[in-house]
Amino acid sequence: MDKTLSNKDTRRGFMRTITIITCMGSLLFGYNTAVVNGSLSFMSLKSQLSLSPFNQGVVSSGLTLGAAFGAVFGGPLSDKIGRKKILLFLGLIFTFGAAGCAFSANALMLLGFRFILGLAVGSASANVPVFLAEIAPSEMRGQMVSMNQLMIVFGQFLSFGVNAWLGSQFGSNAAIWRVMLGVATIPGIILWLGMYFVPETPRWLASRGKFGEALVSLKKIRSEAQANSEIKEIEASVKKDQEGSKKQSSWQDLKQPWVLQIVITGATLGVIQQFAGINSIMYYGTKILQASGFGERAALISNVANGLFSCIGAIIGMYTVDRLGRKKLEYSGLVVCATCLIAVGLISTFGGGAGWTGTAVMILVLVYILFFQGSLGPVTWLINSEIFPSKYRGLGTGITIFVLWFANFLVGLFFPVMLAGLGLANSFYIFAACCILGIFFVHARVPETKGVELEDVETFFRAKYDKSYTGSSKI
Repeated sequence: MDKTLSNKDTRRGFMRTITIITCMGSLLFGYNTAVVNGSLSFMSLKSQLSLSPFNQGVVSSGLTLGAAFGAVFGGPLSDKIGRKKILLFLGLIFTFGAAGCAFSANALMLLGFRFILGLAVGSASANVPVFLAEIAPSEMRGQMVSMNQLMIVFGQFLSFGVNAWLGSQFGSNAAIWRVMLGVATIPGIILWLGMYFVPETPRWLASRGKFGEALVSLKKIRSEAQANSEIKEIEASVKKDQEGSKKQSSWQDLKQPWVLQIVITGATLGVIQQFAGINSIMYYGTKILQASGFGERAALISNVANGLFSCIGAIIGMYTVDRLGRKKLEYSGLVVCATCLIAVGLISTFGGGAGWTGTAVMILVLVYILFFQGSLGPVTWLINSEIFPSKYRGLGTGITIFVLWFANFLVGLFFPVMLAGLGLANSFYIFAACCILGIFFVHARVPETKGVELEDVETFFRAKYDKSYTGSSKI
């Protein structure tokens, strides 16, 4: 009995280690996207890169444009070379890209390295949730994949904290932005070295016909009985996917209506997540606070609260997603986020510049962040990692995450223009309208995947959209 408990504890400890190492990619995702929030003011000084407002948007969104392409190519590449190898390779790119940004001599050079970092960020955003979903037991899948979201927002919080500390302590040195960007080399090295000790996912190994290696991998993270049972389910699923064709997934597979419908569902969820407006706050939080009446230094320090509330929300989401289910969290997040955005708009419109408006806007923004990061944030990544059959998972998540990142790119590029041209109120009203439209889409198109085996999620879409399919959905 003691030996059984000891083995169980060892497996759990190993699973935690795997999750932490893998999620360094998520932390780097968060840090590199948010580090411009606070460092831009230093880059823009005449003694540094002398960035215009539009160039600030280009530098900020250059990473997200790269991320869009990293996602669409990173998914299929992971299908070919493996989930482990792609993440190991990304550790190298993250380290190289962050160092390049820190030593950039001009804006064009910085943009180039930000784009390279974006390729790694996008690929990590597509592959980390898939890796965790494929390696986790079904009862822990929601919590483990949601760790991806927690580490993203922790990376953002870390960047806000680093920027606030460096800015307040060493703000007299205009080149301090180089240190802010260069800190990201540390988790890059951890991801690169750590992935050498992480096993490949059993489902990917099985998809390549390596059932023996898949079983060995499973036995490292499951009991022997669980491993033997699960390998049979995986083997049956893989053989079913390969019936009638031994080809890898390709763009031609999108001609199958049910596969295309999964892609449309996942991609639209990504657009909803981004057009809810979260990254207008995470990238330009200091500007929003300044527009609400805060001074520059006060806005920089207060912006740390955005990162803190993001972490709290992500932790709440991680422990509720397997209890409440995906759809309930998505609904609640969309409703609360829309309400907060409308309230901020009304205060900005009718507050009349009163002294209390800045504090009220900050409180509403923090409530918005708390609910977003506890619902829309993790659920979007989680559902995208669950809805594709193993054969199409790399291709499908690559496409859907490409769309998500391109939507992110549009928000990052045009929000400063919206803020200047439409004002804070009208900009937030547009984001609120997107949240409301999202509620109707989720109701019509998204299945509840809580506690459902990945192999069973496929039946929902096939039963609904594949006329030749004779099976019935278990969802």
